[in-house]
Amino acid sequence: MKKTLSIILFVVGFIATYLIMCYCIPGLRIKLAAEPKEYFIESIKYAAIFKTITSCVVGGIFAALPYIIKKK
Repeated sequence: MKKTLSIILFVVGFIATYLIMCYCIPGLRIKLAAEPKEYFIESIKYAAIFKTITSCVVGGIFAALPYIIKKK
């Protein structure tokens, strides 16, 4: 049960962090006048390595929450 919950929390944390970095942080947003589909694809590709590493760290923290809470 905890393992499944950790996997779900990791995926949700990863996706949420990645999208927040794509659209909410001004320094990581792209300036592109294009249709929404192309803008979405380009914003995912822009600074992908940095966003992926950061999202993995945040996702890992989210995945560890069930284990941290259980210890207390």
